[in-house]
Amino acid sequence: MATIREQCMAVKDYVIEMRRQLHQIPELGIHNPKTHDLICAELDKMGVPYQSNTVVHDGVQDTSVVAFIEGKNTDKVLMLRADVDALPVTEKLDVPYKSQHADQMHACGHDNHCAMLLGAAKVLSQIKDQLNGSVKLFFQSGEEIITGAKMVIQGGFMENPKVTACMGMHVWPLPQYKPGTVVVRPGCMMASGNKFDIYIKGEGSHGSQPALGRDPIACAAQVLSALQNITSRELPGDEPRVLSICQVHAGSAWNIIPDQAYMQGTIRTTSPETQAFYMKRITEVVEGVSAAMRCEGRVDWVDGTPPVMNDPAFTALASQAAREVLGDEFVQQDVQTSMGNEDFAYYQELAPGAFAFLNISSEDPETHYSVHSPTFQVDEDILWHGTALHVQTAVDYLK
Repeated sequence: MATIREQCMAVKDYVIEMRRQLHQIPELGIHNPKTHDLICAELDKMGVPYQSNTVVHDGVQDTSVVAFIEGKNTDKVLMLRADVDALPVTEKLDVPYKSQHADQMHACGHDNHCAMLLGAAKVLSQIKDQLNGSVKLFFQSGEEIITGAKMVIQGGFMENPKVTACMGMHVWPLPQYKPGTVVVRPGCMMASGNKFDIYIKGEGSHGSQPALGRDPIACAAQVLSALQNITSRELPGDEPRVLSICQVHAGSAWNIIPDQAYMQGTIRTTSPETQAFYMKRITEVVEGVSAAMRCEGRVDWVDGTPPVMNDPAFTALASQAAREVLGDEFVQQDVQTSMGNEDFAYYQELAPGAFAFLNISSEDPETHYSVHSPTFQVDEDILWHGTALHVQTAVDYLK
């Protein structure tokens, strides 16, 4: 009988082909109909049963797909997750499988995640009689807008049968490691993420007569500068955290001081205490500095994700599974917490699990571009590593 490694290597070309098909049809948000139909068609070919999510969010139909591979029992159920949505990015790659959708691209690699999980579905469906437990496969939409995981949970898919552990991964350019290396650590793997909107109201005037108004742009500049002091002057230096202002909008003409300014940003933290401190101080700074500048400042907070907290015992199991199927040289655990955030964290609030990175960089510098880049590219030859990690983790967990 072929080993798991051999079975996963055998679907290498299938995974690459699926990745290329998916790469051509990137879709945004929680409604991904073409992606949904491709996934369902492939599961039908495998004879793997599945359900489509029926949850509607803000009038939009979620198109996540949940497949079920039933083994000998449902006492233990491992959930394997792939996100499938894309980004509003115009692709600059000149490849035969380039995006066919204008201003949309799989610039974060979710096409790879989906393809690797389809490969795992193919292998697991062939060995389901050997599984001492069962597997759910989540093909989840809407990760980029931090909505998809909550929609799948709302759809009841963490229950009936109950998910007892969960596993996910993200392709990532990590050229310091061997291509195909699995990077995972126990504890905080990725930070929590919160989005905030800052509104500053002043009073407009002619650009030649600023004293007749209350300049919200000058106020916004002072607010932005003061906010940076929270990170550098008010928090200990040894805890990872980030505060970034990523949008600033104000004004409509060269000679008009507007009556309002708008900023948008994010905080990334690794502890609830630091998260709460940021939220309190950002609000105080915005309101206080605005008042000092004769303006009115307001902060609106948007719910973000919790931190991705890898369960130590399950992380050890998944790491050993990677060593078993790939080799010791393809596992890295001495890594820092990533300041990115992931809605996979919502699943970990309901079941212990682990989230890993898969290095998709090779010696080719074309594979070193960051995720979210219009030139993001991957080393396709190692994608079967992701499939192998899914399958071996499932087999080991369900022993």
